[in-house]
Amino acid sequence: MKQIVMLSMLFFGFIAEAQKMSLDEAKAFLTNKKKSVMEDGVPPGRTSQDLAFQIFVAENWKQALTLLETGSLDRRQRDLIVVVAEVLPAQDYVQFLNGVCDLIESEKLKEMPDWNFGFGSYIKDGFLDYNYDHPEVAALINRLEALYKIHKPEQWESCFSGLKSGEAKKSLVKERTMYGDPMPETYKANSKIVYKALVKGHKEALAEEAKQAKKPPKPEPAPRESKVIQTVDEHGRIRVSFIDERPEKKPAKDNVTLPLLMVALILSGVLVLMRKMKRK
Repeated sequence: MKQIVMLSMLFFGFIAEAQKMSLDEAKAFLTNKKKSVMEDGVPPGRTSQDLAFQIFVAENWKQALTLLETGSLDRRQRDLIVVVAEVLPAQDYVQFLNGVCDLIESEKLKEMPDWNFGFGSYIKDGFLDYNYDHPEVAALINRLEALYKIHKPEQWESCFSGLKSGEAKKSLVKERTMYGDPMPETYKANSKIVYKALVKGHKEALAEEAKQAKKPPKPEPAPRESKVIQTVDEHGRIRVSFIDERPEKKPAKDNVTLPLLMVALILSGVLVLMRKMKRK
């Protein structure tokens, strides 16, 4: 019995390992990613492939840094890596951001990532504000500030105003307390709860996609065409209207009226017959 259990564990362990994304698969995923982070929304994607990529970054963030270093990625793909890195535990996240700073300072990465670099977009939103006084985070803030002054001077003041003084943390705590929102993760906690949720979500997404694949495909909707109509109002302003032109629906065959008509005719015939019999 023990041998069967051990073999089962090895077998399912092999399957779980086989489902993990490799470095080459991560590159292919980024190449095929058509939408920007903004278009895709935050968090960035919930399909099994999206979640597999997030797990890849969580487990291999140093390899993710090497992807940033390659010149083959466009800005959209680099932004996606930086946003996905927010799934990392706090201490790994700080190391990852320091790694990105290294790439920018050495000019291996020619420009700063666009997507709220360093300040978090969803999981790590408010992380720097909340942990500003921890030595490791304070050192990272100094590096980020120097880079923002060079690469994004127009955002420098708004991003770093009140951050070092602790005013940003006070405002954050006040706002989140007012609305009952949870506080950001502390640097010391270094929680892996997000990673565990990703793994669970990936399994659920795979199961749901397999379930959906078994269902018959839905018929494609009828094509729709839009006609543009320009009119001029009484003030001489041009107004543009869009009218959807849909193909006319064929009237459904009336399968109920005909049988009812036949029944009515039969009944009227019976009544006429009964009247004639009474007269006789």
